[in-house]
Amino acid sequence: MGDRSSVLLRRRLVDHLRRQGLVHDPRVEQAFLDVPREVFVPGTLAREGLVAVYRDDAIVTRRDPETRAALSSSSQPAIMAIMLEMLRVQPGQRVLEIGTGTGYNAALLDHLAGPGGVVVSIDLDAGTVLAAADALRSLGLPVRLAVADGALGLPGLRRPGTAVDRIMVTASTSVVPRCWYEQLAERGRLVVPLRLSDELERAHAVSALVKVPGGFDAVDVTPGGFMPLRRHDGSTLGARQPNTGGPEPIDPERPVDGGGSSPLARVTRDEMDRLVIRVRYTAYAAERPAGRWLFDRGDHQIAVDIR
Repeated sequence: MGDRSSVLLRRRLVDHLRRQGLVHDPRVEQAFLDVPREVFVPGTLAREGLVAVYRDDAIVTRRDPETRAALSSSSQPAIMAIMLEMLRVQPGQRVLEIGTGTGYNAALLDHLAGPGGVVVSIDLDAGTVLAAADALRSLGLPVRLAVADGALGLPGLRRPGTAVDRIMVTASTSVVPRCWYEQLAERGRLVVPLRLSDELERAHAVSALVKVPGGFDAVDVTPGGFMPLRRHDGSTLGARQPNTGGPEPIDPERPVDGGGSSPLARVTRDEMDRLVIRVRYTAYAAERPAGRWLFDRGDHQIAVDIR
């Protein structure tokens, strides 16, 4: 799909990802080969040309007009490849993407889910969704799009028979909303960049979480940087709130993240790859998750350890 120059550049990008040890699944490799990125970043194509489109770089596509802070982007292909492999989408599965961005990642997910699968992508910004819809439509891809608050998941998924097999979140958060758990099928996978420390703002623990009774257990973790997941009221999901005299630490030997310097600020990149993460919701789980550090997130707790 696309002209010869585009096809050659896609092959070069895939070769680069393979040499870096980031692509192992032939289906993920084929998705990158088949989906033309330039369709989703026409501004970059017009300004910088096709070669710039296929660099292994993130491409910012929308900024705040006042602060110039990045609001939307096409993620770096390297981290996209890692997250797609962590998600392990199988043909025929139902996939929810939270954070549509340009629509490029949704197109890759659609390729992996195949003709029998369903991909639904949601984003807070209507303009972002419309632009992604135009790009996906131009390629004839049947991705379903909606304007919605990602913290609430997709309305209607709690009805019997509507659960999804996979959820991918393309922005960072320090909480794991219970609706994501409820909208996933049993043993379903959630891939999400977790922000476990203010000091690790640029190094989120991108985690592949598997649904288990009462919560999630991580089966894979890797570092990666992402913009925070925004909400309708302008806040970001899981942003630290001012200290209002809330609960005391659960256990002095296992510090709760309650402000100030976190022990995770000292975690090295190698240790990040070896993090053990467990999420338990107080409504379902009778016991606190075990780990070296415990983060209290209101209706759930996130425990972190290092192998």
